[in-house]
Amino acid sequence: MMMKIFKDLTLRFILGGTAVAACYIALQMIPWKSFAGIFAAFPAVMISAVIMAGYFVNSRHASDVALGAAAGMAGCTVCVMTAYYGMTRYSSWWLILALSLLAWLVSSVIFITLIQQLFKAYRKPSGDKN
Repeated sequence: MMMKIFKDLTLRFILGGTAVAACYIALQMIPWKSFAGIFAAFPAVMISAVIMAGYFVNSRHASDVALGAAAGMAGCTVCVMTAYYGMTRYSSWWLILALSLLAWLVSSVIFITLIQQLFKAYRKPSGDKN
């Protein structure tokens, strides 16, 4: 069991780390920093999580992880907009960042609830292993 966890974490580290490093390189190479910022939001963690969920569990589990990632990414939009709005109007950047993270958490929970309700009718029970 411990060896499986170690393999899982190692593969996540390699996949996620490679994606993050590639995004950092892209950030340094692209001269338009606002455009390059899209690479800062690259879903490296999502990619490795979905791969690992599919590999170690099944496709249904990977689908659930991807669904949660979609809600989290929508929450990231709320987080960024909160940070942008707050930092252009107030001087307490640390407080704005804290509020932005709270906005991310709350909105992500709302988005996952909405997405689950939206797709509930389209889901079929599945017992597949892949």
